[in-house]
Parts: sequence; C-alpha cells; structure tokens
Amino acid sequence: MTTELTLFGGLAIVMVLYGLLRSIRVLPELAGLIAAALPLFAYMTMLFGSWPGLDVVAIHIAVFSMAAFVLVVFTRYRAKQARMHWVPKALIAFFLVLIVLNASFLYISTQGLPPGLARMLLPGSGKETLHTGFSGTTRHGQEAAKAVGADLSKEHRNEQLGWRVRVEGLRMPTVGRNEVTIFVEDREGNPLAGLPGSVEVARPGGTGESLALKAGPGQYEASLEFPASGLWLVHLELGKYQQSWEVQVP
Repeated sequence: MTTELTLFGGLAIVMVLYGLLRSIRVLPELAGLIAAALPLFAYMTMLFGSWPGLDVVAIHIAVFSMAAFVLVVFTRYRAKQARMHWVPKALIAFFLVLIVLNASFLYISTQGLPPGLARMLLPGSGKETLHTGFSGTTRHGQEAAKAVGADLSKEHRNEQLGWRVRVEGLRMPTVGRNEVTIFVEDREGNPLAGLPGSVEVARPGGTGESLALKAGPGQYEASLEFPASGLWLVHLELGKYQQSWEVQVP
C-alpha cells in the first residue's frame, strides 16, 4: 500500500468517522479523538514488517490529528451559531496549509519532483540526472564537501576504466523482489568475470543493506527488494567501478 493512499485515505476516514459519531450525538471532542485515533491505530498495525521511516509516520500523526482538530473547532462554532472570530479562522487556515505542505513534502520525499517541475525550478536539470527525493536528513559542512568530492572522483575513475555496464531487470520494477542481471565488458568488449561486487537499494539520501552479487561468466546477478513504491536509488559497486541511478517503482 502506497504512502499517498494511507495518508489521504486515512484523512477521508477521519472525516467520515467524525460525521458518523456526531450523527449519534457523541461530544465533539470525544468524536475528534476517536476519529483521529482509530485510523492511526489501523495505520500503526500496518507498519509491522514494513517501516517507512519516522518522518512518514510523524506526518500521518500530524495530518490526522490536525484534521480532527479543525472539525472540532468548526462544530463548536456552528453549535453556538456565532460568527467565527478571525483568530480561529487564521488558525484553521494555518493547519490546512500545513496539511497540504506535509503531504507535498511526503510526496517529494518518496517520488521526487515531477520532471516538468524539476526542469522549471532546478538549474542544470537538462544536462544531468538530478536526485530530487530526500530521506528527511541532509549532510552539511565538511562531510557534504567530502561527499561531492567522492562523487566526482567516482565519475573520473569510471571514465578511466572505460567499462560497458548493462543492467537488466529494472526497466519495469515492482514492489517486492526483482531479479537483476548485470553484464560487464571492458573497453575492448571482452566479458569481465570474477569481480567482487555488491548492490545497495535505498531512498535518496538514506542508507540500505548491501547485497553481494552472484558472479558468472561476464555477468552478475542479484535479487533486489523494493519494500514500497516511489523513488529509490540503486548503488552498484563492481571492482573499481561504481554507479548510482534512480529507479521509480509504481
């Protein structure tokens, strides 16, 4: 189940539950508490064996709680049949904007920016591949500078090797296990066998488990696991060769 479905589906359930509870004259505060708590409990039970990250869970908690809060405030003012003061109006508008922003950040973190929007907003997007997803944490300062230097060094080393690397099995990836075969040739077209290698799958900016490649005559095999849909980075290390690329899992 996708994060977008659990987020917006849970939000709809909060509203429906609140309406049902109010129809049987449950107090607004209690109705809001139950309407937010039940979808959260159901969502938490779905997380066993598939942890999406603390940031994703926190956004679900915030969105469900804020939606219940807004419903309770509207109900109270409607019961008084009084004109709502501008302060609660501003507070409700703030929470609605916050819900939209949280949902947008969650989408970008797992799916990345839509290509058209990335070309409009990000410089140099037409000349190179940009990783627009993020894991919720960002390296800064000296460590970030070292990472940039390491990436440039990796590209230069790959050019010096002149190897031809072809990957099969990720053209139409799916959630779950995907069998991948990697073919490697030197600059003369000769298959390269017996190289030590590994492959890692992770969210952009995150870390994942490194899997050893099964070596064959000029080809290497691995079984990659994508726990959920969205944007993933696959990092390959094969001898001195290193490469990373984006994979979009529907």
